[in-house]
Amino acid sequence: MKKLLFFIPLLCIIILTGGCARPRVAFMPGYDFTQINQIGVLKFDSSQVDFVSGYDPGYMVADEFVLQFLNEGVRVVERSRLEEVLREHALWRSGDIDPETVKEMGKILGVDVLMLGTVTRYIPDEKNRIYVRDREGNVKEEIFLVDAEVSISARMVDVVTGEVIWAGAYSYNSFYIETAVRHAVNALFNSISQAINNK
Repeated sequence: MKKLLFFIPLLCIIILTGGCARPRVAFMPGYDFTQINQIGVLKFDSSQVDFVSGYDPGYMVADEFVLQFLNEGVRVVERSRLEEVLREHALWRSGDIDPETVKEMGKILGVDVLMLGTVTRYIPDEKNRIYVRDREGNVKEEIFLVDAEVSISARMVDVVTGEVIWAGAYSYNSFYIETAVRHAVNALFNSISQAINNK
């Protein structure tokens, strides 16, 4: 029982620090991020992950990026408007967006860059029970452990050239999925916020 009581706090620490590694990011050399005034954030592709019900993780990640950009003073085009343009002009055909589609969207919407990506791993809140028994085998205590995980791959694309100007990937573990998404997006966004605000 002493081993189990030692293991539980250790497991909690591992879960809380599971997303502490730095995100993997890459920038286009020489790109002037200070020219970004308006951005479009598309729903992230969530076709690789399973989610039974509730909020689509692709929307959850996109919404968190919208919050981050707004907090940094960058104007964001409403996502429903982006999706309307995609439908009206039959631009999104294969589930991905090619450079020509990006350029066309830039002309129509007046955005400087598009943010898009993929949710590559999504494990919603899972509650696990651990029973601590006394020497007679009777349940002395019942402990609940909650865990969630999200992995995101994101990229920013210049609408004039159709080129990727920033790309990043990150995974985060937390007790709840909303917290995992918030921290994962924040870690990715922090890698570009200084460049955007260096005006």
